[in-house]
Amino acid sequence: MIASMTGFGKGIAEGDVGRVIVEMRSVNGRYGDVIVRMPRSLSELESRIKERVLSVFTRGRLDVSITLQGTASEQGLPVLKPEILSAYLKGIEEIRADISGDIDLMQIAQLPQIFAFEIPELDSEALWKVVSVALSQAIDACRAMCLAEGEKLARDLHTRILVLNKFLQRVEELAPERVETVRTRLEEKLAQLLTPEQIDESRLLMEIALLADRSDITEECVRFHSHNAQFLDMLDRKEAVGRRLNFLLQEMLREANTMGSKAGDATIAHVVVDIKEEIEKLKEQIQNIE
Repeated sequence: MIASMTGFGKGIAEGDVGRVIVEMRSVNGRYGDVIVRMPRSLSELESRIKERVLSVFTRGRLDVSITLQGTASEQGLPVLKPEILSAYLKGIEEIRADISGDIDLMQIAQLPQIFAFEIPELDSEALWKVVSVALSQAIDACRAMCLAEGEKLARDLHTRILVLNKFLQRVEELAPERVETVRTRLEEKLAQLLTPEQIDESRLLMEIALLADRSDITEECVRFHSHNAQFLDMLDRKEAVGRRLNFLLQEMLREANTMGSKAGDATIAHVVVDIKEEIEKLKEQIQNIE
C-alpha cells in the first residue's frame, strides 16, 4: 500500500529522567530529511533519533520536536555566584545611607545573575530508554496517518488510470479511420492537380500505405497500456514507489506527445489533449506519495 508524505504523530513516555514528549510532522520532500528540535541535554541522541525515523520513512521532510519535563534538566540547577553577590553587597553598602527601608534576603536573591543555572549531565542510556518509547509512539502514529492518506490517494489514482485507459481505447478506435481519411484527402488533392487518366492507382495506394506506416501509433498505444498496468501494480506494493510513479508518468506523457504528433488527426489530437490533462492531474497527486 502506498503512503502519503503528510502525517502527524505524538508520543509520551515517563522514566527516571522525567517526562518525554515527542511530536513528529512529515511533509513533502524529495529526500529523507530529518530535522530534530530538542533540549541540549538530549543532543547526543540526535543520530539515534534520525536513524530510527529513517528506518521507517524513506522520503519527505520529517520534523521531530522533543520536550523533556519534570527534571532539573529543563532549565538547570541554580548555582550561587559568590563573586557577583559580593559585588552587589559592596555596592549596597556604599549607597546604604541613601536607601530608605530594609533590604531583605529575597530581594537580594532576585538580583540579576546572582544565580546561574547549570544543566546536570544525564545518563544517555537512561535518556534514550525513555525517548525511544515516546519516539516509537510518534513514528507509529505518524505512519498510520500517512498510510490512511495513502489509501485515499491510491483510490483516486486508480480511478484516474481507468480514465486514461478509456481515452486510450478511444484513440485506438479512431486510428483505423485515419487511413481512409488520408486516402480521401490525397484523392481530392490529386483530382485538383491531375486528370483521372494521369492518376496512378498503384502509386496512390503505395503512398497511402507509407503515410499510414509513418503515422502508425500502435506501438505508442501498446507501451501506454503497459505503463498503465505497471502504475496500477505499483499502487499495491509495500515499498516506496513515488519516484517510480513519477518516472512512469513522464513516459506516459512522452507517448501521448508522440501520438499527437504522428496521428495528424484533429479528433485524435483532442483526445490526446484530454490524456495529457489527466496525466498532469496524476503528477500533482503523486507529489505527496512517498
